[in-house]
Amino acid sequence: MKFLFDLFPVILFFIAFKVSGIYVATGVAIAATFAQIGWLLARGRKVDTMLWVSLAIIVVFGGATLLLQDETFIKMKPTIVNALFGTLLLGGLAFGRSLLGYVFDSVFRL
Repeated sequence: MKFLFDLFPVILFFIAFKVSGIYVATGVAIAATFAQIGWLLARGRKVDTMLWVSLAIIVVFGGATLLLQDETFIKMKPTIVNALFGTLLLGGLAFGRSLLGYVFDSVFRL
C-alpha cells in the first residue's frame, strides 16, 4: 500500500497528462505532492526526507515549467532526484561508510 501511496503524484500526473497535457499535469503533480505531505502530517506520521526533497524539486522545476511554459524543466525532475541519490551514495563511499541504511531506512531494515 505504501508503494501506491508513494506513486500517487506520478499516477495523477500521467492521468492528467493524457487528459489535458503537460502543463495541467504539472500543476496536478505539485498539488498531489502537497496533498500527500498534508495527509501524512494530518495523520501524525513522519514525512520521509526524500518526500520533502521531491516536493522541493517538483515545486521549483514544476513552477519553472508553468511560469516559463517550457516542459523541459519538469522533464528534468527524475534525473535530478536520481542524481541526488547517486551523489549521496557516492559520498558515503568517499567517506568509507555506506549510506544505504539512511536512504532506505523507511523501506528496509539493514
